[in-house]
Amino acid sequence: MKNKLEAEEVIKLKLVSDNNGLSDNKKEAFVYGLAGGMCFDFNIHQDHLFLVGTEEGKIHLCSKAYSGQYLETYDGHYLAVYSVKWNKYHPRVFLSCSADWTVKMWDMQITRAIMTFDLGYAVGDVEWAPYSSTVFSAVTSAGLLYVWDLHQEKHTWMCEHQAMKKSN
Repeated sequence: MKNKLEAEEVIKLKLVSDNNGLSDNKKEAFVYGLAGGMCFDFNIHQDHLFLVGTEEGKIHLCSKAYSGQYLETYDGHYLAVYSVKWNKYHPRVFLSCSADWTVKMWDMQITRAIMTFDLGYAVGDVEWAPYSSTVFSAVTSAGLLYVWDLHQEKHTWMCEHQAMKKSN
């Protein structure tokens, strides 16, 4: 509506637990709680798809058409996922960053990360460049900004910038 903003529940984030050690009758009795969502991003190529990063370190691929379940779960971070971003040029590729000090690159058809970058500090945000499919940046809790160009160098960042500290 033009003059009204209303909330609409798209999905309830259910905790995903590894219950492989439970017997079949205990699996049924195991009650799942709700997960804490930290971030989300919609796919511009397939606008019904979106990603959700959780406090538990999981990333869920969801669809507006299937609100009762995840299409896929990506389990690669050990701490909270602070940001997930779809690539603006490739419909299957996305980035994630986490309190576990890493930036990970994913293909939505593969459940493990295809690349991992360890930055030594919690990574608060990550973003693709609007002009290139291979350039992205990340910022850490230490005030460091890193920029990668995967076309030039696949294993390390191209440049790093330290935020200036204000003096009193």
